[in-house]
Amino acid sequence: MNSKNKLTIGIAAVAVVLVGIYSGVAIHYGQRYLPHTTVLGVKISGQTQSEANQTLKKRFSSLKYQIKDGKKTVATTSGTKLGIRRSFTKTLSTLAKQQNQWAWLGHALGLSGSSAKVDPVINTKQLHAYTKALTTKVNAKRKASKDANMSFNKSGLQVTKEVYGNQLDVDKLNQTIVSAIRDDQQTVQVNQTYIKPAVTTKSDKFIQAKTKLQQLAKESGKVTVENHSENITKSDLYQWLGYNNGEITVDETGVKNFVKAMGDKYDTNGKERTFNSTKRGTVKVPGGTYGWSIQQNATTQDVISRVKAGKDFTVKATTAGSGYHADGTDIGNTYVEVDLKNQHEYYYKDGKLTLDSDIVSGKPSAGDSTPVGVNFVWSKQQDATLRGIGQTGKDYATKVKYWMPIDYTGVGLHDASWQPKFGGDWYLSHGSNGCINNPPDFMTKLYAAVDLGTPVIVF
Repeated sequence: MNSKNKLTIGIAAVAVVLVGIYSGVAIHYGQRYLPHTTVLGVKISGQTQSEANQTLKKRFSSLKYQIKDGKKTVATTSGTKLGIRRSFTKTLSTLAKQQNQWAWLGHALGLSGSSAKVDPVINTKQLHAYTKALTTKVNAKRKASKDANMSFNKSGLQVTKEVYGNQLDVDKLNQTIVSAIRDDQQTVQVNQTYIKPAVTTKSDKFIQAKTKLQQLAKESGKVTVENHSENITKSDLYQWLGYNNGEITVDETGVKNFVKAMGDKYDTNGKERTFNSTKRGTVKVPGGTYGWSIQQNATTQDVISRVKAGKDFTVKATTAGSGYHADGTDIGNTYVEVDLKNQHEYYYKDGKLTLDSDIVSGKPSAGDSTPVGVNFVWSKQQDATLRGIGQTGKDYATKVKYWMPIDYTGVGLHDASWQPKFGGDWYLSHGSNGCINNPPDFMTKLYAAVDLGTPVIVF
């Protein structure tokens, strides 16, 4: 055999050996992952699918996440505590099907490679519970941010600048951790999760509010009730106006105190009156059903609304009740006067005595004395039946032709045909259950003359 044939046979033998070796390696990688194969950056080259699965599980079960603020470590935790779960089975199976075992040489030489990513499954409730607990703990020792603010003092409107703190926002931290997990990062920086001031001195809303507050503080306002008025001073506005949570405020308590002071000064409901009586001169009569009072809640809201409007204003106080007259008097010059001591009744119309008569009031010895007070006729009824418990302790039902109640306990003016006489000291032994008994003929005239709302002064 010549040398040429020997060379040919040698080359063929080498080729057979190389093909055998290449085929053997290819067969080897038929059940294993090719060189330069990674999952989430973890090398699984040469491993079976089962071995790769265990490698990845071990790697990620021990994986630690560091939460840092710059170079300072805030916390170190595990994926388990963060609620991260990964399943590698599907990814590894897909990766195995995609690889070409006969292309192992290109992988080995680094000319090609395979990598895969496994999207994490995150238990959002568990992660949020972790971040909430963490922020609660670390924020206790961190500086809180403060919004820009402004308030009035004696010198006018004073601005307080915002403060930037380093407390962590739980929702922002939650989102930052999720992003890091999805990007397969084990370090989470929290400096972008600080709670920032919601309002700053440079924000348009703050600047607009400042201008508005300065305008409101220049208002001129007053509250009137009948012929009285109380001015709202600059000092009042300085105390009431404020700024909170990005909004202009008017202190409701402060305004209500202002309105209450007006009520204390001008309300008549329940207050003692000085009355110029017919026979006994000037007397003091306690308050009763007659009178009026400022409705504090309604008036307070009216004032607040007008202050916020930013224009000079006059608010007419909302009142309830009756009795105030434009000339400043309370009772006025049309009223019924009941003089218990003299057992006499008078009706004045526009300051002139129109009707008068002796009466019979409640029986004192039975505990039924007619109650004193400044009351008013709040109802008028004809052919009424008066019911109650009499002086003997038994229920009674008495029919009267005319009935005008004056308080809310059942006391009123009515005719009393059963009384044989009126006036004098007859009431001491034959007095009523508390009502004011009138002679029938007189009551007919009184009922026709007296309007609803007429004051009845009993003393």
